Amino acid sequence: MEQEASFINLLIVLLVAFAVPIVLLRFKRFSIPIVVGEIIAGIILGRSGLQLVSYGDPLLNLFAEFGFVFLMFLAGLEVDFSNFRRFNGGPDEQQEHSMGPASLGGLVFVLTLALSAGVGLLLQGFGLVRNPWMMALILSTTSVGVVMPILKERNLSSGRYGQSILVAALIADFGTMLLITVLVAVISQGLTLDILLIGVLFVAFFLLYQLGLFSNRIPSVRRTIEELSHATGQIKMRLAFAIMLAFVALSQVLGTEIILGAFLAGAMLSLLRTPDDTALIHQLEAIGFGFFIPLFFIEVGLRFDVSALLASPAAMLLVPILVVAAIVVKLIPGLLFRIPFSWREAIAAGTLLSARLSLIIAASAVGLRLGVITESVNAAIILVAIITVTLSPLIFNRIIAQDEKAGGGQTVIFGANDMGLQVAQQLTAHGEPVLVLDLDAQAVERARQHGLDAFVATPFAERERLATYLETTPAVICVHSDDDANYEFCEVARTTYGIDTVLAGVADPTHALRFEQLGVKAISATLAQATLAVLVVRNPTTYALLTRTDDDKEIWEVVVSGGPCVRKRLHQLRLPGDVLVLALRRNGDLLVPHGNMQIERGDRLTLAGGVDCIETVNAMFAS
Repeated sequence: MEQEASFINLLIVLLVAFAVPIVLLRFKRFSIPIVVGEIIAGIILGRSGLQLVSYGDPLLNLFAEFGFVFLMFLAGLEVDFSNFRRFNGGPDEQQEHSMGPASLGGLVFVLTLALSAGVGLLLQGFGLVRNPWMMALILSTTSVGVVMPILKERNLSSGRYGQSILVAALIADFGTMLLITVLVAVISQGLTLDILLIGVLFVAFFLLYQLGLFSNRIPSVRRTIEELSHATGQIKMRLAFAIMLAFVALSQVLGTEIILGAFLAGAMLSLLRTPDDTALIHQLEAIGFGFFIPLFFIEVGLRFDVSALLASPAAMLLVPILVVAAIVVKLIPGLLFRIPFSWREAIAAGTLLSARLSLIIAASAVGLRLGVITESVNAAIILVAIITVTLSPLIFNRIIAQDEKAGGGQTVIFGANDMGLQVAQQLTAHGEPVLVLDLDAQAVERARQHGLDAFVATPFAERERLATYLETTPAVICVHSDDDANYEFCEVARTTYGIDTVLAGVADPTHALRFEQLGVKAISATLAQATLAVLVVRNPTTYALLTRTDDDKEIWEVVVSGGPCVRKRLHQLRLPGDVLVLALRRNGDLLVPHGNMQIERGDRLTLAGGVDCIETVNAMFAS
């Protein structure tokens, strides 16, 4: 008899989802991920614990299934495709950069697959698993959701090293999902031409992507969408859900696994989004991680069958074997990072990539549904996920030293014209080190006559010297008079070196969209002059603080990367001298600070005060 849907079960699970982050906050020293806490809470409530909530409740199952879909959708949304784009330079340049982030990530994934397949065949030979290929794909997974925040905490996400790790994780996630979809089709239907139906998903992806690009070029469509994106309209949110469900429904019709459809839907929105869509992304993440996704992970715990695990000696033996295998199949391929990086960085990369969570649990759930994985093996895989996602970040943080160059280096200005020289002189007057680059030797010589550090450099000339600066720069400003030259340099800064803060002066406003799609802040001269005029009229004191260099007052921004101030409230901080907190930016949102506001890692604080206090404040908010 089918179990009746109960809102009481849903209420209990939601209350637990609310309580888990609060409880884990008390144990922050152990750095337990929230999703691990949700799984453990589900185990306590479910069939292996107090049995307060039934895992067979249809209402709870529906919401948990949607949370699973939403998780894969957000995973696709996290993909930054600018990381995969490479410049097509001359033969020498291509040879020099044959091991870019995409090619390195691809090699790591191929070697991981080969090692995982060997482990799967060995486990089958000893009778520990039924299907070696499903186990190989389960071991090949990684967790972008763990890799990305760890890199951000270490101030590594915007550098070439962090971007290479992130791209390797993205390739592993996408490749594994695609291969799981193919394997499910083979197991369910056999090796038939029906497998080719998976290609229909990619055809739909391409067509909808082209339609989105075409719509973005029509002013009336963009204007209509913007008008309906507020208050009760929320047209962008509705469209995002419609696209996600369209791909999931298409996956069901084609008989393929829904995780690939949901991932492709998120990836397509990632391709189409602009800087103006930041609020939409935050809203989608809030809906997902605030409601649906916790239900999925708690239900994983509810279904966890510890009795099946304890009753199976083979499954008990499988847990330590899988933990070791899960680390080895990532650590050995991770040594390929030694080609562009150091041994320490290579070992650390392999360690971090061995962290698994969302996708390994999702893949195991697929195998359980197909009958190629038993309940006991599924329980063992969940334990492996909990162990690796807890240990890998801790080991990574032990191996890799804090990047001493993060946030340092010179601001790079591309363009030694009048605008570039004025920007350089203003930054220099505020105590910021700058480097000026230009394509023209005479312009560079003119910059040197003004006392500036400058040299001639195209994006590919003097590559080694250029890399020295671009790997450590906090920001790149492109103000060359040629928009194409600016775009070329911006693309190198964004895709090759992963620099987050890139600004470009755009002479032709129609070119602004392609800069924004690259993740570059495009500024037109007309808009800049108008903004400056408004600032002078409405906020003359702020204008003076920003521009004057003949006093001891300054406005600057610090990033909270660690230190004793994390988790403290503003009124508890003892800032030196006359330093005041003017603004706080968190996850892209600009907040007005107040005394009870708690400081979190990753916050960006805008401060005003004496220049003699800058170094002291920077030390307060550093790891």
